[in-house]
Amino acid sequence: MKLFFVFILNSLIAVNTAYAQVDETTVEEIVKNSPCIGGLSIDAALKDKIKIRSQRDLGWQVFKEEGQLDVERAFLMNKSMQLRFRWRVNPDGSINPVSSRAESLCTE
Repeated sequence: MKLFFVFILNSLIAVNTAYAQVDETTVEEIVKNSPCIGGLSIDAALKDKIKIRSQRDLGWQVFKEEGQLDVERAFLMNKSMQLRFRWRVNPDGSINPVSSRAESLCTE
């Protein structure tokens, strides 16, 4: 029984250590460099999207939501409309799209 609790404690420490290594700078790079459509990275696919339309790039931002890190890239279409692409970075470094635009970016 004692061995079981030691195992659980070590597992929790390992998960917390892995997540601690994924900081705000790291999560942005993870998302930017993740593979997307046509062999492009997410960053390159978004840059191509800007070239097609005249949009103002509002840049990358990292948000801490409910103890997790989200990465967002926003563009201003006109004075009142923004396009937002948002992903959640998991403790293991994998990413999941949070917004519908992020989800459709790499599937079109």
